[in-house]
Amino acid sequence: MAVPAAGDALGQRDVRVTENTCAPVAYVLSGTVVGGLTSMVVREASGEDAAVTVVLAQYEGERAQSAMDDLSTAVAECAGGFTVTVDGDERTVGKVAPEIAPPGADQAMALGAVVESGGVKAPVKVVVFRKGATVGYISAVPTGKAGKDFAVPHAVVDAQLAKLQ
Repeated sequence: MAVPAAGDALGQRDVRVTENTCAPVAYVLSGTVVGGLTSMVVREASGEDAAVTVVLAQYEGERAQSAMDDLSTAVAECAGGFTVTVDGDERTVGKVAPEIAPPGADQAMALGAVVESGGVKAPVKVVVFRKGATVGYISAVPTGKAGKDFAVPHAVVDAQLAKLQ
């Protein structure tokens, strides 16, 4: 499962799920955002063992917190997996597992899943955090010899959190 390049960012309209309750998880695993936002910036970053996409989304009012709450609910309800179609490509998302979230945000969560597409399985890791009305979505897929024990690079997460201080 490839994380989209900055110029190729997917939108919610490109992501279809079999269960609507799983849409927020499908969005973040696909490199897009949850909820209605006012603006966003997409950047690529590189880590030692992962290809990383960083999306910073600005929301109005309480919408940033609502996006985080919707994602949290979806992680709990869709932990067993689901099917998603991303830009016409059907994918099976296996177990969605919470991981250790970074400190330093108003709200934060991290999750991992194995996504299968065309018979190929790939782990995907995501860190999502909120500072005020901004939500950061950082998705990573392993590169090279990195196995499923890779992580979203801490330096990337820390740098984004520092920018929002």
